[in-house]
Amino acid sequence: MNAMTMKLSALLESGHGTVFARYRRKDPYAIVLGFDAVQPGLEWTVSRELLSSALVYGHAGVGDLRVSVRGDLVVLGLSTPDGTGTVVFRRDDIDTLIAATHRVVRPGQESAELDWSDTADFPGVAL
Repeated sequence: MNAMTMKLSALLESGHGTVFARYRRKDPYAIVLGFDAVQPGLEWTVSRELLSSALVYGHAGVGDLRVSVRGDLVVLGLSTPDGTGTVVFRRDDIDTLIAATHRVVRPGQESAELDWSDTADFPGVAL
């Protein structure tokens, strides 16, 4: 399997909605969250490890993305120069998402999946 997508129920500032999560073997450190329910084409890329750490330690992240676990809920605090937002997921859904990404790329194997010969994926890096 090279990629996976999942629908996640979420509580958004505008009410209940669906957030689409996408994970690709080609970009093994990142989970892309799509917020079409808020604005078509709106996406946030989050670290798989950041979400996993929050599940273990109760919170993770600083700056533009903060994740905290509150009982059976996972709260993402998002910030940009244009404003802030909060998204709430069920913890079980985030656990399921992380487990699904682990079936695509096992933890600790991420760097082996990167194609370091294709510098187009890494702007500003020359080999």
